[in-house]
Amino acid sequence: MSNVRFDELELMLMAMFEQPTLKDTIQALKEVQPLVAEAALVQQTIPKMQRLTEPQFKGLELEWYKPEEPNKKTGVAEK
Repeated sequence: MSNVRFDELELMLMAMFEQPTLKDTIQALKEVQPLVAEAALVQQTIPKMQRLTEPQFKGLELEWYKPEEPNKKTGVAEK
């Protein structure tokens, strides 16, 4: 098992495009890469992700890095 370190921006990126599996998340990032302003961030994150196992990916607890969404009724951001 490799010890892969992600910075906070990489974790937020993965959280925004998280899919049920590591493989699906990597595929989602590859698909959006040409469309995002921070393509370099995507390019540096994907190779790191490819070194993870599925259990390591699940252990990242990406829900902590997902952007807050506003409550539709109040407009106030919440997790």
